[in-house]
Amino acid sequence: MQKITHAIGALALAALVDAQPGHAYYEGAWCAYERGGNGVISSRCDLRTYEACRTWMNASPGTWCTENPRYLVAEKPARRKTGHSTQ
Repeated sequence: MQKITHAIGALALAALVDAQPGHAYYEGAWCAYERGGNGVISSRCDLRTYEACRTWMNASPGTWCTENPRYLVAEKPARRKTGHSTQ
Protein backbone atom coordinates (compact mmCIF):
# COMPACT_ATOMS: atom_id res chain seq x y z
CA MET A 1 0.00 0.00 0.00
CA GLN A 2 2.83 2.35 0.83
CA LYS A 3 4.39 1.79 -2.63
CA ILE A 4 1.13 2.83 -4.30
CA THR A 5 0.93 5.98 -2.18
CA HIS A 6 4.51 6.88 -3.08
CA ALA A 7 3.86 6.23 -6.77
CA ILE A 8 0.77 8.47 -6.76
CA GLY A 9 2.69 11.16 -4.88
CA ALA A 10 5.54 10.99 -7.40
CA LEU A 11 3.12 11.31 -10.32
CA ALA A 12 1.39 14.28 -8.69
CA LEU A 13 4.74 15.97 -8.06
CA ALA A 14 5.84 15.36 -11.65
CA ALA A 15 2.59 16.91 -12.91
CA LEU A 16 3.13 20.00 -10.75
CA VAL A 17 6.75 20.44 -11.83
CA ASP A 18 5.79 20.16 -15.50
CA ALA A 19 2.83 22.58 -15.23
CA GLN A 20 3.12 25.72 -17.34
CA PRO A 21 1.71 29.04 -16.14
CA GLY A 22 -1.31 30.36 -18.03
CA HIS A 23 -0.88 33.29 -20.34
CA ALA A 24 -2.31 36.55 -19.03
CA TYR A 25 -4.86 38.15 -21.32
CA TYR A 26 -3.76 41.55 -22.51
CA GLU A 27 -6.43 44.22 -22.85
CA GLY A 28 -5.48 46.31 -25.85
CA ALA A 29 -6.77 49.72 -26.85
CA TRP A 30 -8.86 48.28 -29.74
CA CYS A 31 -11.37 45.46 -30.18
CA ALA A 32 -12.05 43.65 -33.44
CA TYR A 33 -15.56 42.27 -33.96
CA GLU A 34 -16.80 39.76 -36.51
CA ARG A 35 -20.40 38.86 -37.24
CA GLY A 36 -20.78 35.13 -37.61
CA GLY A 37 -23.66 32.82 -38.38
CA ASN A 38 -26.88 32.84 -36.35
CA GLY A 39 -26.22 36.40 -35.13
CA VAL A 40 -23.15 35.40 -33.12
CA ILE A 41 -20.54 38.12 -32.79
CA SER A 42 -17.00 37.17 -31.84
CA SER A 43 -14.48 39.66 -30.51
CA ARG A 44 -10.77 40.07 -29.96
CA CYS A 45 -9.76 42.92 -27.63
CA ASP A 46 -5.98 42.63 -27.41
CA LEU A 47 -5.03 44.88 -30.32
CA ARG A 48 -2.78 47.86 -29.60
CA THR A 49 -3.63 50.12 -32.56
CA TYR A 50 -6.49 50.76 -34.96
CA GLU A 51 -4.21 49.77 -37.84
CA ALA A 52 -3.44 46.45 -36.16
CA CYS A 53 -7.17 45.87 -35.70
CA ARG A 54 -8.00 46.54 -39.35
CA THR A 55 -5.07 44.40 -40.50
CA TRP A 56 -6.17 41.51 -38.32
CA MET A 57 -9.75 41.79 -39.57
CA ASN A 58 -8.51 42.19 -43.15
CA ALA A 59 -11.33 44.68 -43.74
CA SER A 60 -13.71 41.76 -44.36
CA PRO A 61 -17.46 42.35 -44.65
CA GLY A 62 -19.20 41.96 -41.30
CA THR A 63 -16.16 43.09 -39.31
CA TRP A 64 -15.44 46.31 -37.47
CA CYS A 65 -13.10 47.83 -34.90
CA THR A 66 -13.95 49.93 -31.86
CA GLU A 67 -12.03 51.34 -28.94
CA ASN A 68 -11.88 48.87 -26.05
CA PRO A 69 -14.08 50.14 -23.20
CA ARG A 70 -12.11 48.01 -20.71
CA TYR A 71 -8.72 49.42 -21.71
CA LEU A 72 -7.22 51.63 -19.04
CA VAL A 73 -4.60 54.13 -20.11
CA ALA A 74 -1.88 54.64 -17.54
CA GLU A 75 -1.77 58.26 -16.50
CA LYS A 76 1.44 60.14 -17.10
CA PRO A 77 3.06 61.35 -13.89
CA ALA A 78 2.50 65.01 -13.12
CA ARG A 79 5.36 67.29 -14.13
CA ARG A 80 7.43 68.60 -11.27
CA LYS A 81 7.65 72.30 -10.75
CA THR A 82 11.26 73.43 -10.84
CA GLY A 83 10.98 76.65 -8.89
CA HIS A 84 12.26 78.70 -11.83
CA SER A 85 10.13 81.61 -12.79
CA THR A 86 9.17 82.03 -16.45
CA GLN A 87 8.65 85.81 -16.25
